[in-house]
Amino acid sequence: MMIERIRREHGYMVRLLAILRHKLNQLKDERPVNYAVLREIVDYLATHSERVHHPKEDILYHYYQSHYGQHHKIDDLEHDHQALSEKTHDFLQTVDMVLQDAVIPQQVFIDQLESFLNMQKQHLEMEEKQVFPYLMDVFTVEDWQAVEAQWSVCEDDPVFGETIAEQYQQLAERIHQTEHECT
Repeated sequence: MMIERIRREHGYMVRLLAILRHKLNQLKDERPVNYAVLREIVDYLATHSERVHHPKEDILYHYYQSHYGQHHKIDDLEHDHQALSEKTHDFLQTVDMVLQDAVIPQQVFIDQLESFLNMQKQHLEMEEKQVFPYLMDVFTVEDWQAVEAQWSVCEDDPVFGETIAEQYQQLAERIHQTEHECT
């Protein structure tokens, strides 16, 4: 079911945000971080969200609005997705500048990373705690079948899927390392 795939993707995002939170703490402690891995995470969050994740959620929201009317939380989600996209791309540009040896004051970078993390976390929590439970209560089996029929994009995840995309190799290794450390 589509909602299960969306929630699985949220789990992936939470794992990536935890790595970013760890990097934020390293920066605050004035310890070095691997900016290339940081970039891969932000790039993945931008690319996968825009191509696969948010369009899938938007199908749910548009379907709800066309069949059930307005709901203040759902009405704002498309705007939230746009704001997240803009913030992610802005932060990605900052990371790219650091990787190109541009001088970015450390505190400016830390503030941007923290703001990025907070925005991502708030959005995920709002969807998981408010929007999805609401949709689960409202949607019928026929509604879920109808939204499922609207989705036809290949979902091979470039980081968590069967085949790891070349541009995310370091990130996949970092995730594997983190999982190994937790066992």
